[in-house]
Amino acid sequence: MPMPRVKHFLLPLLILLGLTACDQQPDDSRPSALLIKGEARYQQQQALPDGSTLTLRLENLNALPGSKAVIAEKITQLKQHHQPFRFQIRVFRDQFKTDTPYALRVLLQSASGQRWTSEALPMINTDQSQLDLGRLSLTQVFAQEVDNDTLFVCGGKSIKTRQRNQQLQLHINDDIYHLQQVAAASGARYQSRDSQVVFWSQGSEARLSMATVEWPACTLVSEELLALFPFRAHGNEPGWTLSANVEEVVLDWNYGQQQLVMPYPQLSLTRSGFVLHSSANERLLRVNVLNSLCRDPMSGKPFPQHVKVQFDDKHLSGCGGSSHALLTGEAWVVEDIDKHGIVDFSRISLHFDDKGRLSGMASCNQYSTTYEFNEQLDIAPPIATRKACAPALMLQENRFLNLLSEVTRLDFDEQGALLLSTADGSTITARR
Repeated sequence: MPMPRVKHFLLPLLILLGLTACDQQPDDSRPSALLIKGEARYQQQQALPDGSTLTLRLENLNALPGSKAVIAEKITQLKQHHQPFRFQIRVFRDQFKTDTPYALRVLLQSASGQRWTSEALPMINTDQSQLDLGRLSLTQVFAQEVDNDTLFVCGGKSIKTRQRNQQLQLHINDDIYHLQQVAAASGARYQSRDSQVVFWSQGSEARLSMATVEWPACTLVSEELLALFPFRAHGNEPGWTLSANVEEVVLDWNYGQQQLVMPYPQLSLTRSGFVLHSSANERLLRVNVLNSLCRDPMSGKPFPQHVKVQFDDKHLSGCGGSSHALLTGEAWVVEDIDKHGIVDFSRISLHFDDKGRLSGMASCNQYSTTYEFNEQLDIAPPIATRKACAPALMLQENRFLNLLSEVTRLDFDEQGALLLSTADGSTITARR
């Protein structure tokens, strides 16, 4: 019978097929995590004080800026205060995406707030099981100065540049990139030591590239927008306050019992105000600001803007801006003193500056004084020059100056006129 021979023939064949199938199974021999290690050294020679930290942050360059860019972070309290600082971070491979550039950011921060970051952009080869970056040089972050910060918006992303001589530091969220100016056919071109980061500005436009990532076209943020910061708002029931600058928005509500901090807000002007929005950790904060007189319902104090805040399922309403902004700027021209009008062709003016000084024309003479505006308006007795004019003007001037020193409250009518009131109800009305 031939059957037994078939069985003996099939057995080796099945074994062979089984071995071949095993050879074709995926190779799972690689470690499940990538170990990245190296050393960091900063330029200064002094030892760091207790409380200093070294932060490692592995980032997806495609996702910058934003919380999703950081796929792993490690913060170490430094026990050895002398250089070099050895570091390592382990990252699970299932956190990596294919065809995606990753870089390791190294941040050294002293207890006193000084910061150093890596001069180069260490790119990470995710195919390896272990990566030694060697020694990374750290450069100190420039201290903030008044006139050398510039803000750009690239698509929906904000970046800030800080310049000193031929060096430029690029701030993206909490990341700082150190760039040096290089020759360019036009405009100003800066790049990192390893040429991985390039920033090229021409007038109000700029381009940014990081490794293989090209950012959307960048546009310089105008002084008009920057002048809106810092911005503050508040409301009642429940009590809330909001403060915003170009780096973060902080919202406290329920009378300070809860807080939300959102980084790097985006800002856009509208015909009637502006919109501020920020997103982090899957949360969106939106602040709508309307340039329209708003009175605090508790104190009655006027503010220049109505504000609506929305995040999660919460909707808050209140007032924003500085009450001082309602007074400062152009001079106010008085058109009425306690419902008696003013002398024809005479001029009385009020100029409030942002340093607490008030000055102007009183009818015949120039005057000056100081003021404070908190819950109420407090004006010190004014000092005037001693020029003599017609009796009618001198009488009007005395009446105005005496009334001005007794003012305790301000308000605005529906047409925007400034109303200054005394405790007994006397008023001064002025317009711009």
